[in-house]
Amino acid sequence: MVTSIKKKSKKMRNLLIPMFGIIVLLTSCKRKGTTNPENSILKNRIESYLNKCDENGVSGSILIAQEGKILYSRGLGLSDRNKNISTTKETIFTIGSITKQFTATAILKLQEEGKLSVEDSISKFFPNIHQDKKNITIHQLLTHTSGIIGNLNNGGDFVLIEKEDFLSQVINSPLDFYPGSKHKYSNVGYSVLAIILEKITQQSYEEYLQQTFFKKAGMANTGYLLPKWDKTKIARPYKCEEDNGTHLEKWKTTSNQVSYHLKGNGGILSTPSDLYKWYTALKENQIISKKSFDSLVYPHVITGKNSPYYYGYGWIISESKRNTKKVWHNGSNNINYASFIQLPEENNTVIIYMTNQLRHDTKGIGIEVEKLIFDENYQPIVPKMNSSKYAAGEEPNERMVIINKFVSILLKKNTEESIENFMKTNVPNIDKHKSFKMYFNDMQEEFTDYRLVHTLEYEDYTYDILLESKQGVIEQLTPCFDFKFNNQNKIIDFGW
Repeated sequence: MVTSIKKKSKKMRNLLIPMFGIIVLLTSCKRKGTTNPENSILKNRIESYLNKCDENGVSGSILIAQEGKILYSRGLGLSDRNKNISTTKETIFTIGSITKQFTATAILKLQEEGKLSVEDSISKFFPNIHQDKKNITIHQLLTHTSGIIGNLNNGGDFVLIEKEDFLSQVINSPLDFYPGSKHKYSNVGYSVLAIILEKITQQSYEEYLQQTFFKKAGMANTGYLLPKWDKTKIARPYKCEEDNGTHLEKWKTTSNQVSYHLKGNGGILSTPSDLYKWYTALKENQIISKKSFDSLVYPHVITGKNSPYYYGYGWIISESKRNTKKVWHNGSNNINYASFIQLPEENNTVIIYMTNQLRHDTKGIGIEVEKLIFDENYQPIVPKMNSSKYAAGEEPNERMVIINKFVSILLKKNTEESIENFMKTNVPNIDKHKSFKMYFNDMQEEFTDYRLVHTLEYEDYTYDILLESKQGVIEQLTPCFDFKFNNQNKIIDFGW
């Protein structure tokens, strides 16, 4: 565990090597990998596990590499259920916040060219900015230490907003904290970086990435709107077993534009193989210099008091359970999920994983493979995606009784029991009570006057609860949220 910046800074400096996303795997427990029999055994173990995931309804794509060579790459399940299209290693997914490292890399490229410095104040680019924000630096935007709000009100990914309106809202929003005093994740901050890039280059954010980075790295299937997409290769996202529509379709409905709520901080489409090309280009200093790359993955700030995680520029830096360096990031819009990790001290192993159906266990497949690799006796968790649908009020088991009770409190149908009593009875981990209460309060505000439509029960004791407004409209299926139970019928996780 990383305990303090001073104690670990020298060690972490030595650990910094190129990297991406959230889930990386290793092919051997040894620091210097052997080839041959061990690789064959490892491939067989990985394939056996992923076959089980496939058989249990998981859909996604995964790539595992070691020492500069792709060890294993494949697709799982269906990318389009209606047309029965199988997912392949070339299926296109949205990578969410992994987008941030493209933005950070672009800023460092502009710094190399002398067009800005990460120590520049943003008032250099926005002269009319309010006094409380004048001294915010580009470095602080990159490390989420600027104090700028995380997301603007009504700032949905596909809510179109003009650049001037976006900036006006940012300028007029109060800071969450004094710049530089703490770390708090800010999507808005990375969109501001994208706007700075556009001001300097006089190009759109995506045009710059395509011309400066993606073409050079041979990434033909990465971007927002500019690639010549083969729509049959874009995975259709599923939430509550319903097709949520692709990013491309949603952009087409907003005048072929990417909203500044999303631009620069998330939403780019890509494939595991394209991201691996990007990783290779970074590692070989084809994109930015070694000095810039070292800055990209340097642990600039700790993410919280006693946190084991540090933030670089668009990357998280931490230690693995084997006390080796790990650089990673993930991305999600609560429907799609992507992750990318590298373990540079352990055979330069990389794993890139993407899925079009985020659930409690589907997001952890990369981590499960990592555990499988380092412990030959480990039995990885297989997400079980088969589900049963129960109409409102059905209670075939104790877990459904608990869920219906929760929904009745949420929708204010049950005034006799409080959420506090519900937590005491059904959420055994007291440390989770505060976040559960926040989760509940946010949903109760969101779902006023909604009704229960149905509940989906999965074989892994997770549940989706679908609510609907009085108007019968479910925007982006956000009223669908999930629970995770243990064998004792207690809630151990939740999210939406």
